[in-house]
Amino acid sequence: MSNELMNNQNNWMDFGDDFFNHFGRNFFKTGLDFPLSARQTTMKTDISESEQAYTVKIDLPGLKKENLNIDYENGILSVSGKQEQESEARNDANEVIHSERYYGSYSRSYRLPQVDRDKITAKYDGGVLQIELPKTSVSADKNPIEIQ
Repeated sequence: MSNELMNNQNNWMDFGDDFFNHFGRNFFKTGLDFPLSARQTTMKTDISESEQAYTVKIDLPGLKKENLNIDYENGILSVSGKQEQESEARNDANEVIHSERYYGSYSRSYRLPQVDRDKITAKYDGGVLQIELPKTSVSADKNPIEIQ
């Protein structure tokens, strides 16, 4: 059914103007018209937990390692990054005929309690940031509180 809504024979928005004729198809095909890098860098995250540690994997394609910051404080893991891209096209006379610049910053925080901050490790490879957060040992002498 959704394919039928998007096919070229669908004229439900036929107002005689190309913008409106293709608005539905273009919007659902590419989303809002942000630069491709902005759509890709949304910090998609996978977090797994074991008895010993948390493992956080974040997709950050196109970011450079030196533009990433990681911090852990008060049970909160904070990851941020910035991206800067510039492109320029010149003609045969070395005159600029097209120039584009894109700057963006991204940040995200995760609540991950009981982590041994001194043993946190991070690795960035192939556009994926992997952070290992070993847990602190939980006190074995927990005392339940009696309700009176």
